[in-house]
Amino acid sequence: MAGPSLATQRKNKPATSGTTVVVEQDGSFAMPPSEAQSSPSSLNSIPMNSNAPVAVATVYRRHCGTSPFDKNWLNLDCCGLFCAGLTYFLHMYGCWAVCWVLLPPWMTYNDSNGIRHMSMNGNLHCLVFTGIAIMACVSHFNAMTTDPGAVPPDAKPLQPELLEEGEQQPDPLINSPGRNTNKRICRRCNSYKPMRAHHCSICRRCIIKMDHHCPWVNNCVGIGNHKFFLLFLFYTFVSCMYSSSLLIVRFIVCMKSNNVDSTSSLLGKHAGGRCLNDPKDLLPLIGLAVECMLFGLFTSCMIIDQWDVVASNLTHIDRLKGEYTNSSMFLDPATANGRPRLAGVHEVFGTPASSRREGFRLDWLAPFVRGTFPS
Repeated sequence: MAGPSLATQRKNKPATSGTTVVVEQDGSFAMPPSEAQSSPSSLNSIPMNSNAPVAVATVYRRHCGTSPFDKNWLNLDCCGLFCAGLTYFLHMYGCWAVCWVLLPPWMTYNDSNGIRHMSMNGNLHCLVFTGIAIMACVSHFNAMTTDPGAVPPDAKPLQPELLEEGEQQPDPLINSPGRNTNKRICRRCNSYKPMRAHHCSICRRCIIKMDHHCPWVNNCVGIGNHKFFLLFLFYTFVSCMYSSSLLIVRFIVCMKSNNVDSTSSLLGKHAGGRCLNDPKDLLPLIGLAVECMLFGLFTSCMIIDQWDVVASNLTHIDRLKGEYTNSSMFLDPATANGRPRLAGVHEVFGTPASSRREGFRLDWLAPFVRGTFPS
C-alpha cells in the first residue's frame, strides 16, 4: 500500500488504514512500510531517540469504532445500536401520533370546497413538537458519536513544571489530595490511566470522568459528551410533557363538548370538529400516552440524578469507589456577591475563555454547539 514519503504522527492517529508503522516506544514517530522497504537506510534518517526501543506494529483503522485508530467514534455493540434505533423510532412515532392522529381532528377547518386544512394553531403545534423531537435526536446522535473522553495510548502525566508559576495545584481531572501523582497504568488498556479515569469494558477504553455506560445512547457518558447526554434527557422530557399536555387538554375538551356516554363521546361532534377521525385512532393515542408516561418519568428521574452529579462535580463511579468524597475541592472561589459558583456546570457545558459571564447562556441548550473551555 502506497503511503507518504515520511509521516510523523502520533501512535493513536495513524494516517492510513491497515498499514504497518514503525514507531518509538512513546509513539512519537511513524513510518509506512512502503518507505521502509524501498529505502531501508531511510530509517537512519528518522529523528528518533537512539535510546528508545523501536516497535513495528500493523494497525487497522476502521471507519467506525472505539479504538484509538478508528476514524469515527461509534460503539458497535449490538444492544446499544438496537436501543439507539428504538430511541429514534419512538421519537418518530411521537411526531406521527401528535401531528397526524391527535391534532388533525382537533385543529382543522373546512374551506368553501369542503376540503379540510390544518389551522394555524395546529401547524404551530406540529412545528414546535417536531422541532423538540429533532433537538432530542440530534443531542442523542452527538452523545453517541462523540468521544466521551477516551485516554490516548500515548498519554503522559501532567508535568509539575508545566504549571503556572511553579505552583503544583491539583487538577481535578488528573490529581487529587491524598493520592500520589505517579504514573498509573490500566491493567486492561496497558496505558496511562489519569485520575478520575475509569475503564469501560464495552467501549474497551479508559474514559476521563466516566459516569456510566448508557445503552440508550450506545456510549459512555464522560467529560466529552456529558452535555449532549443531558440535552437528550432534557428534550426528551420536554417532548413527553408537551404531548401529555395535548392529550389531557384534548380529552377534557371532548368530554365537556359531549353530554353522551363515554363510548359515543369519542366520535361526537363539537365546535372543534370530531374527537377522532376513526375509532382505530384511539390505539395510537393510548400508545402515545403510555410512551409519555414511561419515558417522561424515566427522564425526569435521570435529570434529577444527573443534576446532582453536575452540581457536585462527582460521578457515580467516583462515589462508589470512595476516591473523591469532598466536593468542595471542585468548587470555584466565591463570586463578588458571595455565592459559590459550581465548577461542574461549566465543566460540562463549557465557558468561553473571552467571556466573564458565569450565568446561563443559550448555547448551553444547543446540541449543535460543542462545549468550549478556557485554556
